[in-house]
Amino acid sequence: MKRGAFARPLRIAVSVAVLCLFGMTACQRPIDLQARCGAISSEQFPGVSVNATALVTDREDLPGFCQIQGTIDPNIGFEARFPLADWNGKYYQSGCGGYCGMVLPDKPGFSNTINEALKRNFATITTDAGHEAFIGDPSWADGNPEAVEVYGHRAIPLTHRAGTDLASAFYNKAPSREYFGGCSNGGRMAAMAAQRYPDLFDGILGGAGVLNLSQSGGIYGSWVVQSNTDENGVRILTRANFADKIGLLEQEVLRQCDAMDGAADGLVAAPRRCTVDFDALPDCDGEDTAYCLTAKEKGVLRAWYQGPRNSDGEQLQPGMPPGGERFAGFWFLDPDDGVAVGNQLGGGFAKYLGFEGGTPDDYTALDFDFDTDPQRLTRNAAVLDALDPNLQDFRDAGGKYLMWHGWADSLVLPDQSLAYYESVADEMGGYEAIQSFYRLFMIPGHGHCWEIPAAVPDRFDPITVLDHWVETGESPDSIQAKPRGDDAVRMPELLLCPHPAAARVVEDPAAPHAIQCEKPTVQSADLLGAHGMTVDKATDASNSASE
Repeated sequence: MKRGAFARPLRIAVSVAVLCLFGMTACQRPIDLQARCGAISSEQFPGVSVNATALVTDREDLPGFCQIQGTIDPNIGFEARFPLADWNGKYYQSGCGGYCGMVLPDKPGFSNTINEALKRNFATITTDAGHEAFIGDPSWADGNPEAVEVYGHRAIPLTHRAGTDLASAFYNKAPSREYFGGCSNGGRMAAMAAQRYPDLFDGILGGAGVLNLSQSGGIYGSWVVQSNTDENGVRILTRANFADKIGLLEQEVLRQCDAMDGAADGLVAAPRRCTVDFDALPDCDGEDTAYCLTAKEKGVLRAWYQGPRNSDGEQLQPGMPPGGERFAGFWFLDPDDGVAVGNQLGGGFAKYLGFEGGTPDDYTALDFDFDTDPQRLTRNAAVLDALDPNLQDFRDAGGKYLMWHGWADSLVLPDQSLAYYESVADEMGGYEAIQSFYRLFMIPGHGHCWEIPAAVPDRFDPITVLDHWVETGESPDSIQAKPRGDDAVRMPELLLCPHPAAARVVEDPAAPHAIQCEKPTVQSADLLGAHGMTVDKATDASNSASE
């Protein structure tokens, strides 16, 4: 239990202990958790309204649990799921993706979910972060600063207090460990938890965090939309006309960029050192087929991979990383009957969350001015952006922070996780000073929060990795990633290494194909890849001619 974090649960635990001293029946026999599940709706919890409870014991994929639904003040919808048997004594709180707005307890996988933690016998809770909307719709923020602040960060402590109060009352014992996990916006929330609320959680999981939400949503999101819209306001690349070309594009990018890290191994592991030559792709001279690209299509791709620039040619944000082609198609190619989620997320940020003074009612991402508007994105930056590099209080409280980001993430650019990690290292004395409590894993070929299958193994269990780190104090020196089910992948498994280490083949005659994580042997300004990626001297020399 972390210091200062659990005043209310501690009072509950003390009350139970007092009952035990007097021989009360609450301590003389095991708690009937099934009965507790029904009774908890009639109990009072500060700032919490329990609307419904149910016993769920017929799920083949989950252990039996008590389902608790309700609202946390001021307006946070939640669902908690507490195991009815074999509780491990720990608490797991999930973040939410996009602009939140939905309670999604049955979302699969490890991205802003609770069922994987429930399977491991955690008491769990998930929320909508204080409003109701589709995850790509930020219109709820219009004229609602309280909701923006709750979404920005206040939902974290408010949910923690409610969730730990409920768990303590349900089990008659406060949790011994408390964890937070999230990806995308949930990854931003994870960083907020470490920065603003360092005493709340023993361990934090943060994947693909949109840490610089103001710049990402306002600048990058608007650039993606504008670059893919013609003079008549019509999307150029869509799911109907370009989805079948993604495979061609992906293979050509792999051919050009695979060896940029010094190894042609089916991985684009150094995407920021590769400038894709789109002229190498076949032109559609006559019939438009899946095996060629039109001039307009190549124009969109050049803009996407180049990234946002103003009229003076100044780079405002990085572009899409080479190797993320299939994921870009998932997030940014509109279907016939709607708007892709990535275009929704970027299209509405400046209007509802970005600009001081608001915008006209008919404003869209097509109106964003890359010369004058970036500096206007200050309206909610202090509330939304999770960029404070000083994690001293989190470190001193004993917290552990496991962060990861896919090098193939085209929705939330991986550069911001890397830049943030570097800033923490700079602030707190270097890599060696922070790796005892904070580790970043950059994953080649991994997209955004496991949204669709990758071409490489990218599946791992972050909850178990974090729990082991917290309980033993042993920092994860590597993580073994596997493919999901029957995914078609280029290799059977992938070794993930904490930055700045990288996977290297071990030069050992007794084990010629062994791989281990090795730290760079040379670090200097002239040996840094684009956007601060550390590379070794041999790799840099071998690739300088192709950059």
